[in-house]
Amino acid sequence: MNRHEQRVKAFQILFQIDNDIVDLNSVKFFDLYLTMPYIKETIDYYIEHQDEINKTISAKLNNYTLDRISKVDRNVLRLAASELLSTNTPKKIIVNEAVKITKIYSDVNSYKFVNGVLKNFINE
Repeated sequence: MNRHEQRVKAFQILFQIDNDIVDLNSVKFFDLYLTMPYIKETIDYYIEHQDEINKTISAKLNNYTLDRISKVDRNVLRLAASELLSTNTPKKIIVNEAVKITKIYSDVNSYKFVNGVLKNFINE
């Protein structure tokens, strides 16, 4: 499984555990969480730093709150922020991957919003 596919699965796991709707141990792809180091590390980082990550993303939103944006966009941003803060992966790659995932799972123009928020995030 390549890194893009792992990011998609990590996003899908974050989507499921958003607002504690599903327990991590009960999510679809839990087997991948246990066996794929990138997925486990990214999800674990988000869970451990959830408040900090959400506050950081919220600070980059203009005229929005984290709860007001779509669940897809919110969790793509959480995934990207977790990776930006916890890895040495080039920032441009992380932003491009977040945009790709948004184009697949969200509204037609949501990728522009996600791209803008992440550019604000990395330009600090």
